[in-house]
Amino acid sequence: MKTNKLFIGIGLLGLATLCACSDFDEVNSDPSKTTIESTLPEYFLNNSIGKIQMDPSTGERVYYLNWGDASRAFGEAGMLSVGLYDDDYISSYYYPCISNAINYATIALTEAGKRAAEEPFYGNLRQFARIWRAMLAAQFADSFGPYPINAGQGETPVYNTQKETYQFILKELKEAVDSIDVSVTPTETQAACDPAYGYAADKWLKLGNSFRMRYAMRLTNTDMAADAQTEFEDACKDGNYIKTMDDMLWFASNNGWDDYTSPYTRTWNLQALSSTMANLMTNLGGVAVADQRSDLAQYTKPNDYLGIRYDKHFLENTDNPTKQYWLDGIPENLDPRALKMFWLVNDNAADNAITTDQKGTSINTRGGYLLPMEEGSKDTIWVSGTCTWNGVPTGSSTSWSPTLAYNEIITTSSGIRSCYPLWGTQYCSGSEEAVSLGRVVFFGAWESYFLLAEAALRGWNTAGVSDRTAYEDGVRASFEYFGVSEFADEYLASTDYNRVGTSVNYAHTAEPASFQADYVDGYTGAQSTVQYAYPVASKTLYGQALNDKLTKIITQKYLAQMPYLVLEAWSDHRRLGLPFFDMTANESVMTGSDMTGWTPTSWESGQKWNHYPQRLRYPLSLLTSDRDGYNQALELLGGSNTTMVPLWWSLGAE
Repeated sequence: MKTNKLFIGIGLLGLATLCACSDFDEVNSDPSKTTIESTLPEYFLNNSIGKIQMDPSTGERVYYLNWGDASRAFGEAGMLSVGLYDDDYISSYYYPCISNAINYATIALTEAGKRAAEEPFYGNLRQFARIWRAMLAAQFADSFGPYPINAGQGETPVYNTQKETYQFILKELKEAVDSIDVSVTPTETQAACDPAYGYAADKWLKLGNSFRMRYAMRLTNTDMAADAQTEFEDACKDGNYIKTMDDMLWFASNNGWDDYTSPYTRTWNLQALSSTMANLMTNLGGVAVADQRSDLAQYTKPNDYLGIRYDKHFLENTDNPTKQYWLDGIPENLDPRALKMFWLVNDNAADNAITTDQKGTSINTRGGYLLPMEEGSKDTIWVSGTCTWNGVPTGSSTSWSPTLAYNEIITTSSGIRSCYPLWGTQYCSGSEEAVSLGRVVFFGAWESYFLLAEAALRGWNTAGVSDRTAYEDGVRASFEYFGVSEFADEYLASTDYNRVGTSVNYAHTAEPASFQADYVDGYTGAQSTVQYAYPVASKTLYGQALNDKLTKIITQKYLAQMPYLVLEAWSDHRRLGLPFFDMTANESVMTGSDMTGWTPTSWESGQKWNHYPQRLRYPLSLLTSDRDGYNQALELLGGSNTTMVPLWWSLGAE
């Protein structure tokens, strides 16, 4: 029988990484005893849970360079966001990781099923494994496309359509939740094998319903939209979904070299603020920075000030409305979560301040340089990044943009390190800080509320929860997580627009109007004004508005999901074109990129789906190990194996 090597049953000696399951030690000490019969099902599910946390080698290649880059969580990675791809990242790291996790979960549910009649706990464990495997199947399908439903079952994998995969996922989740017995309590030893919930039945039941809501909502653009509504309504009808931080699916992380090491702890990964996130958070909610931290008041700039314009050193061919401006300070008003997420350069009083050892010994806080571009031009311009709020534009490659060779702020690692805000110490240190921001989140309480808000807005039955109530509860849940709840009321009442034309107040749906803004010419020092133009709604992927209710919901959901739920953030963008992602700016065709539909003048006609990567490529290791399966997967995908082929549920597939 031909077997895909990446989906075979995993050798049990690989179980040495199991967490907190002490009974495994005896089995592991004698390989002759290592059989499925002598290894308990909870060990297998424990290892599946651990494996998908991803060790640092895998985590940085997936969370940082692929999902996070595509979702604009980071501004300088320059990988998937511009259609670049490294097969080794997936062949050697992520594909084995997701395959192993699926195999372990499948063994867990199979072996638990054999013991269920004798011990009720294993009846529940089987359902927990089904829930976990459904999440893994969705992660695979949302990354690559067609998925083999029979993976990990000792057979040659047969790839299924994305529609069949989602039918399978939703069916598994419903049946699993309906079969959980909440009266069953695990032993202390059994509970130790679940690092999130201690195998508590009521928490797994809520997780199953929450996942069902998430994956049903994924299908709003498909011919399963009616089924999605039915599934969602059934999942939320009793209110048994994740609502509080106590019920969240999240895992304690560390700064070591195991599966529970935070994916953002590698010192060489800069993780700078992106232009997308900078624009989304500027002035959003109308909360003054001075009220958040009075010591930063001296650095704040009025909302109608754009900064210093360096139009010869920053590229013009993008729909980013703040392009070519360098804000020499902090916005007067800033989303209260921003200063919890990001460390401002040289802000040594911040509770999330980054140390040299967390970002490498070459971190430079002195500033960066704009070099003379032509004979007779002004001398080198030094630019300070101290306590400034600017995002790195997507693209920014000297190989595609000769102009950027003269901009050392943006194109050298020392420049980026010294001039742009970076994700704070709680992420790069892997430690649990005051509000546990260092814990890796797989499902947050806020997500349930934003899913309910979107569902209610669509007219679905959400068991009496209105779209506005769910939206505001989602914001409050996110603010609680970030430790800024004291600003929630003021924030939710705000009608101020961010830099892309979205406000927070749910009832405020007026579209933004241009306004006169001040700026300084970076080459002459002259003060001047310009009419600030928000993005043109009809030229965005969403195409409908900048400030309607759905835009508000997804903007808030996007910010709340950062930085761990980057796959979900990317999935929402692929599904809806929300929130606003500014277009890549470069001066020549991006050689080596899958983004062949992009040209230096693409931005003039507006956003198109072929300007935004849609998936990961299947790895060449799949082609090597199972050519028939590889070809079958691509046939079902309906396109070539590039990052630009839209998935079945994506808005770009219409």
